[in-house]
Amino acid sequence: MTDKDQQFTRMWNEANKSKREKFRNNLKSKLLARGIIYNESNARAYWNGDVALITPEKPYEERPREERFERRRPPRRRGPQPHR
Repeated sequence: MTDKDQQFTRMWNEANKSKREKFRNNLKSKLLARGIIYNESNARAYWNGDVALITPEKPYEERPREERFERRRPPRRRGPQPHR
């Protein structure tokens, strides 16, 4: 077990709840920003620098331009404002 792996295990299983949650939330936000499912094994791989080995569960799919704007509503038209 490497030093980095031991550090992850210690911080993941931290007795102090607030420190443990802070560490986990930090990793969770980084993983979710990359489209990677958040779990202990993916967090460990990210912490150890093995991000290339993790494949996202939901890969980003580019949709055609027409489909992206299909459901968009037109802007609301406002008439002249009444004088007070």
